[in-house]
Formats: sequence, structure tokens, C-alpha cells
Amino acid sequence: MRIPPKLRAALLIVGLGATVAAVRWADSLPDVGGASAGAIAERPRERSSRQQQPAAQPSALDLQRLQRGPQQDPESDPFGTRDFRPPPPPKPKALPGQLNTAGLPPAPPPPPPQAPPLPFVYMGRLNEDQSMTVFLSAGDRNLVVKPGDVIDNTYKIEQVTDSAVVLTYLPMNQQQSLAIGTP
Repeated sequence: MRIPPKLRAALLIVGLGATVAAVRWADSLPDVGGASAGAIAERPRERSSRQQQPAAQPSALDLQRLQRGPQQDPESDPFGTRDFRPPPPPKPKALPGQLNTAGLPPAPPPPPPQAPPLPFVYMGRLNEDQSMTVFLSAGDRNLVVKPGDVIDNTYKIEQVTDSAVVLTYLPMNQQQSLAIGTP
């Protein structure tokens, strides 16, 4: 059903007039205790300067109690994940040479980190004029290297012998050998 624009405007004006009349009528009604709405809103502020006294009228709102104070936990995130499990109990530390709670000696420290295994496969070599060129494969890449070359800023070719290629893993400065067999 479509309402003509003139009728719609007239209905909106009548509705606005009815709303204004209802507000004026509600404002003219006697308030609880003879105070206006503005006075009820101001009363808790006046009481906050004095000591808090019990409300004489049970219908008056204590707006001071409705205000929120500063947030107690600043790190709480209402949208973060929650874990409702209790925290695990702390593990007692064993002194060196003491037995732990299970009656066993403490675990040895972990071994030092090691370089990863070499990712290269030996393909062949070429001897020419006192230098040796080695052909390696790394995945789908074919590499042609000589002593002193650096591969991907990770491995440096130190030396090439008849039986092995000696490489240094640069992040840990550890040497590794790749066997290439006998000539």
C-alpha cells in the first residue's frame, strides 16, 4: 500500500505534535516527593559531597552506585580466548646431585644444536688445471661449485678432495662432509 507524500507529511507532523504534547503532559505531572526529573538526577551528586545517608524514599535511584569505576584488570580482553582450567602446579627444582621427586637423578642437559643434514646430492666432478669443479643437486636445482663458493648464504665450499666435499654450515659455523667416492 502506497501512501501519498502529502498524507505522509501530515501524519508525521501530527505524530510529532502528539509526542511534544505527551512530553509536556508528563512533565506537568507531580513527581515522587515533589521533585522534578532534573532534581532527582541531581540529588545523588549532592549526596556524594556529603556522607552517604540511607535514602528516605525507596523509589529514588542512587545513580552513584550505577557508575562504573576504573577497570580492575587492564589486561582483560572481553573478546580474547579463555582457559578455565586451573594452572598446573609448579614443579620443584632439584639441586645438582639431588634426586628428583621420582627418585631418579636429574636429566642431563640437552645436546648442543647440530647442523641439519646436507641437502645436496653428488652428481659428478671435473678436474681442470689444478682446480676441481663439483656438480651437486639440491632438490630440483643443479649447482656447479668450486672451493670458496657460497650456496644460498648458508653453505660455503671449503675444499674438494678426491673422496669428499667439505662444506661449512654458516649459521652455526660447523663443517660437514659430502662423500663423493674415489676417482
